[in-house]
Amino acid sequence: MDAWIDCMSYLDGVSAGMTKVHVKNGDILNLEIEGSEKFRKRLPEIFEKLIGGTASVNQRYFERRGSPMVALFFL
Repeated sequence: MDAWIDCMSYLDGVSAGMTKVHVKNGDILNLEIEGSEKFRKRLPEIFEKLIGGTASVNQRYFERRGSPMVALFFL
């Protein structure tokens, strides 16, 4: 999860080369998690780590830019 957090923390850094997906300043990356109820029941620890990891990523962006950059949508 630490590597995921590090990579996701550079969504706005095209030159960093950490991700193939890039998000402009002021925009938000929406991640849709399909089958989220089954996911939560089958792998509760990983589900919670995804939420916590996303919170960590957004905290980094909030500290740098004053706003979050990643939103999770549970479908």
